Amino acid sequence: MYRAYKFKLKPTIEQAQIFVSWMGVGRWIWNQCLSQNRESYANTKKFIFRYNLSKQLPELKKTHEWLKEIPSQALQNRIIDFNTALTRVWKQGNGFPKFKSRHIEHHNTLRIDQTNGHIDPCKTQIKIPKIGWVKWNRHRPLTGKLKSITIKQENGIWFCVCLCDIGDVEKITQINQLDIVGIDLGLKEFAVTSDGEVIETPRLYRKKARKLARLQRQHSKKQKSSNNRNKAKKKLRNLHYKIACQRHDFTHKASSSITKNYKLIGVEDLNIAGMMRNRSLAKSIQDQGWAQFVSQLEYKSRSNGGTTAKINRWLPSSKTCSSCGQTQPMPLSIRTYECSSCGMIMDRDHNAAINIRSWAIEETNRCGTHRIYACGDTSSGDDSYGSSSHVSPKQEKLLVNRTRKPRQLAAR
Repeated sequence: MYRAYKFKLKPTIEQAQIFVSWMGVGRWIWNQCLSQNRESYANTKKFIFRYNLSKQLPELKKTHEWLKEIPSQALQNRIIDFNTALTRVWKQGNGFPKFKSRHIEHHNTLRIDQTNGHIDPCKTQIKIPKIGWVKWNRHRPLTGKLKSITIKQENGIWFCVCLCDIGDVEKITQINQLDIVGIDLGLKEFAVTSDGEVIETPRLYRKKARKLARLQRQHSKKQKSSNNRNKAKKKLRNLHYKIACQRHDFTHKASSSITKNYKLIGVEDLNIAGMMRNRSLAKSIQDQGWAQFVSQLEYKSRSNGGTTAKINRWLPSSKTCSSCGQTQPMPLSIRTYECSSCGMIMDRDHNAAINIRSWAIEETNRCGTHRIYACGDTSSGDDSYGSSSHVSPKQEKLLVNRTRKPRQLAAR
C-alpha cells in the first residue's frame, strides 16, 4: 500500500526559476510525443507508444542540450504519463490527449523516482537531483520506503508530494456493532450518521459568493493585457484557492474523525454528475464536495484496515422505514419520517443513515470472506472458498410479535 505526503517547498529565487524551466521541459516532451503521434496516425494509421518514444530521448538530448538539465527520470515519467493517457482513449473511453499550455497551472507537475538514494529527505531540507538541497516544511515524518517525489505548483506555491510504500496493512476481520456506521450525505446538513451525529455543512462557496462576484466584476472591467487586469485576476484566483483549501481541510477533518472511530463505513454510491444537471441544486451540490469526502473515506479506511461499502444508489434509503421495512413516498419538503405501519417518527436523514448501515452489512456479507451478524458481532470461520459461516437471522424476524417503541429525534 502506498501513502502520499504533501509538503510545502521554500525554494530560493534561483531554485524557483529552475523549477519553472523544468516544467517547461516536461511540457515540451509531452507536446513532442503528441505531435509525433498525430503525424504518425495521419500517415500510417498507427500510434507510437512508450518503448519507441523512450528510444528517441538520447538523440533528442544531442539535438537539444537543455534536455540534460532536467533529471532523466522526470523525462521518462513524462513519456510514461503520455503513454497512459494515450492507451486510456480506447481502454477507458477517455478523450484524446491535448497539447499542454504553460498558462494552465495543473500542467506544472514533475515526477522524479527514487533510485540509489539520490533523493534525501531531511527534517528541514530535501536533496533533489540536479538542484541540490531545497528547504521545505516537513510538518510530519515520512513512514515507509520513499518511492518518488512529485514537484508541483499551486497558486504560485511550490509543493513536494512524497510517495511512500508503507507495506501491506492487515485488514480487520472482527468488527463489532459499535464499529459500523452508515452515512447519509445531504444538502441541509453535510452528513448524518446512523448514530445520530450531525455534521453541519460549512457552505464555503456560498459565504464567499458576494466577494467572488465583486472580484469578477472588477476583473471583467479591466483592460485586457493590462497590469491592473493581471492584479485583479490574481486576487480572484487567490480567493478561489482559499475556498478550495478550506473545503479540503473540512473534508479531511471529517473523514479522519469517522475512519478513526469506525471500521465499516456505509455510504451511497451517488451519481453526482447526474445530480449536477439540476440547475436549482447544482451550485449547492458542488459546494459540498461529496466526491472528495467519499474518496478520502475510502483510502483512509483502507489504510487503517477498515472497509468502506458503497450502497446501490437506487435503493430507497429515505423512503424505507428503518424499523419495519415499509416504504412510502418521501418528497424533499418532508423532513420527518412518520411510518404509517409501525408509527415510528424520526428525522428522514437519520432514518436513511440507519438503512444505509444495514445495507452495508449485507453488502459486506455478500462480498467479503468474514461475515458480519445482523446484530453486529462477527463470525471467525475458515477463509477458504466454499466454507460455510453462520449468519444470525435478522432482528426484525425475531421481533415480529413485539411492539417497538417509536424513536423520536428532535427536528433540526
